[in-house]
Amino acid sequence: MTGKIRLNPRRFARLAPALALACLLPALDAVARGLALARVFGDHMVLQQGGPVPVWGRAAPERGVAVAFAGHVVKTTAGADGRWHATLPALPASAEPRTLRVRADGETVEINDVLVGEVWLCAGQSNMEWPLSRDARARGELPRATHPMVRLLNLDFAGKFIFAKPFPDAVIARLTPEAFYRGAWARCEPAAAAPFSAIGYYFARDLQAALGVPVGVVNLAVGGSPAEAWVSREALAADAELRPMLEGSWLDNPALEPWCRQRGMENLGAALKAGKPVPDADGGGPAHPFKPGFLWDAGPAPLLPFAMRGVLWYQGESNALSARRTAQHERLFPLLVRDWRARRGRGGFPFLYCQLSSIEAAGYPSENWPEFRDSQRRLREKIPDAGMVVTSDAGARRDVHPREKRVVGARLARLALAQTYGRAILPGGPEPVSASAAPGALRVAFAQTGAGLRTSDGAAPRGFELAGADGQFHPAAARL
Repeated sequence: MTGKIRLNPRRFARLAPALALACLLPALDAVARGLALARVFGDHMVLQQGGPVPVWGRAAPERGVAVAFAGHVVKTTAGADGRWHATLPALPASAEPRTLRVRADGETVEINDVLVGEVWLCAGQSNMEWPLSRDARARGELPRATHPMVRLLNLDFAGKFIFAKPFPDAVIARLTPEAFYRGAWARCEPAAAAPFSAIGYYFARDLQAALGVPVGVVNLAVGGSPAEAWVSREALAADAELRPMLEGSWLDNPALEPWCRQRGMENLGAALKAGKPVPDADGGGPAHPFKPGFLWDAGPAPLLPFAMRGVLWYQGESNALSARRTAQHERLFPLLVRDWRARRGRGGFPFLYCQLSSIEAAGYPSENWPEFRDSQRRLREKIPDAGMVVTSDAGARRDVHPREKRVVGARLARLALAQTYGRAILPGGPEPVSASAAPGALRVAFAQTGAGLRTSDGAAPRGFELAGADGQFHPAAARL
């Protein structure tokens, strides 16, 4: 939480230790007997327009709390545990910087420079985490990355950029849901945009320009993280096919991806061997961002009460390393979406996700990616209010981290404008809908073609193959 706190001077001496503690507890900024807001609230933030706006935090037990914003005042009472929750009415979009004030028992918390508009959540693994500073167009984009109506909440995580090495003690101490993420809202300026998700930045930039209202983006992405880390343990336990993911310690569980367990041991093995304490809140083994359920507990669980429009998701590489995991993902990803929506408790929460890019299997274990991509295509039809953007043409032949993120962010923004905001534009590129035999040829019909099919360079279409009954593919000439 950021913002200004005004205290009754007579209570300051008693509250000072609690306020110092609040600075060290990012999950809810819980003050033992003082007033505090959940960590998602902070200076320079964006509140979601057009629907109820929950506001929550802690105060002295059973004390009255008043929340004031944009001429509205909502009152509530903290429970015996000090937790309180209030809901502001639907707000219209506004680029006017205003102050959110919360008062309780002689204290006031102020959150300043608050705008109202559209809020989206970015999550997934490294291609969503990938910062703008390392984007292919960073040199030209960063100097002009000042957008006053775009706001960024970059929640950095414990162990970021520590790969196949032991976590230091300070990182291990943060492997709890309460301490794993840290960050604060910032205006979109070069210094704040540089470490932020490149895809999230380009999405917000384009969406704000199209809608003309403030846009806030929250980034939770964690490089390498498997999908099961983003699902609650309760949801996994309720699914008979996925329940084995929770058996015993996750580091020894053969139901999980060997590479994820290997990385867990690389990060935690030295500490475990030395007998150092590693958090384990649920009995499923030492805490780690790849552990089933851990990222759910640390990120979406405390964040989803916040009013947001939807989710941008780019993940799958860690669930496509084998045919077994590829098939498992087809059950796991819809569960993840249902779990997030159910626990959020409100309707209308679109999931817009990125299909895995192209890559040469000789340099990366991606031989299952074609089937994974096709599964992602089919899941779009099975998951309500979901959408998918293609990234194959923006991939890198020998790099699992393509640097060309602008086109991905632009496609997500276009998809959102068409599907979520009802703009009369094509949501994406052409899609094959049928194939029929013709003399000496196969005729393929496409939908979503706009003014008609054409290639980007004007040449004949390339990359087509045909197979006969023997299943053997051969190059095929294609024409429009």
